[in-house]
Amino acid sequence: MTRTVIRRMDWTCGPDRSPGAPDGLLHEFQCTTCGDTGECSDDFETARDFTFQHTGRNPRHTGYREVVHRFWRMYRGS
Repeated sequence: MTRTVIRRMDWTCGPDRSPGAPDGLLHEFQCTTCGDTGECSDDFETARDFTFQHTGRNPRHTGYREVVHRFWRMYRGS
């Protein structure tokens, strides 16, 4: 197998600002007891509502993991 480098390029990793990319962060909570996951939302309070509803239905499920989705993109430099 032959490997050829045609042109060296520098890359930068930064927030995804491309058209259609999600704006800001998305929040999601997951129960650490059973693994159920709530709605993913850009509003923290909306996402956190899952923890109250889930514990209300399952009083022994009191631990949660927050998953934050932040979108990144690689950009070519000069």
